[in-house]
Amino acid sequence: MSIKNPSIKESLFLIGEHFYALESLIIEQEGEITEEIDQWLEEYQAKQEEKVDAYCYIIQKFEEIAAEAKRLAERSTSYHKKAKQLKDRLKVYLENQGQQRLETDRFTISVCKNGGQLPIRLTEDIAVEQLPEEFVKVYREPDLIALRDSILEGDEQAMRFAHLLPRGTHLRIK
Repeated sequence: MSIKNPSIKESLFLIGEHFYALESLIIEQEGEITEEIDQWLEEYQAKQEEKVDAYCYIIQKFEEIAAEAKRLAERSTSYHKKAKQLKDRLKVYLENQGQQRLETDRFTISVCKNGGQLPIRLTEDIAVEQLPEEFVKVYREPDLIALRDSILEGDEQAMRFAHLLPRGTHLRIK
C-alpha cells in the first residue's frame, strides 16, 4: 500500500486519485486509520503540496515572462513610431531638396512611388449618411448587453435568442 517508487513524478490528477482511493479504503476500514493508511496519507499530502507548489512556481514564471514580453512589445511599438517619424522627416527633407536618391557610405536612400490601389478620401463636406447605399458598408452584430439586460428583465423574446451562462471561476495565487 505504500508508494512503490517515490522517484516517479505523478501528475496532480493522479495524486488526487490516490486521495479518492485512500478515502475508499478508510470507508472500508469503517473509519479506522491504520499506521499504513496514515503513512500513505502523509506521503500523498507531501506529494500534493510539492506538486501544487511547483504549479504555482511555473505559473508565476510564465506570468513574469508574459509581463516582460508585453513590456518589450510596448517598447517595440515606441521604437517603430520613432523610426517612422525619422523616415518621414528624411523623406520630407529629400523632397524639399528635390532629390529622389541619395547615397552615403553605408546606405542608399530613395524616395519611391507607392504601389497598390490609388488612395481615396471623401470630400470634406460629405457625410457617410449622404452616400448612396451602394457606396456604404453595413455591419451587423448582436448587442449582447441589450440581450443580457432584456433576459434579466424576463423578456421572453430575448430568451429565444440567447441564454445566460453561469459565472466562471479563476485562480488567485498569493
